[in-house]
Amino acid sequence: MAAAKKTAASVRAKQFPAQEGEPETEVDERSADGAEGLRYVKEFVVLKTSWPARDEDEAHKANGAAVCNEAIQRGLHPRGDVSFDGAEDHPDGYSVTLTYSVRTVPSSVDDTPQDTTTPRDVIEGTE
Repeated sequence: MAAAKKTAASVRAKQFPAQEGEPETEVDERSADGAEGLRYVKEFVVLKTSWPARDEDEAHKANGAAVCNEAIQRGLHPRGDVSFDGAEDHPDGYSVTLTYSVRTVPSSVDDTPQDTTTPRDVIEGTE
């Protein structure tokens, strides 16, 4: 019997596409706000009147920790620094969208889970 041909739809239908050699597909499937290859993307929508916070660096650090936490909850292991990718006006006219991303490894194929960047690593600046 011939092996079944692997298609994008068949890979996406699997619970762990990374195990089928498609880690980017798994990151994309597990990312609520999209992905860029293996980079998990997270967007925060905040009121313009409350941004920037009193201490913008601390606000970015807290958002970075939240990005790592959400990625972990979605079965992705963050690696390295979370980057702030920019801000743009939200269509509602009252808010701004803050975009962050972090490189990830799907947990289903992570050979070195001890290298995962945790929210604590971000807050303590050890990522």
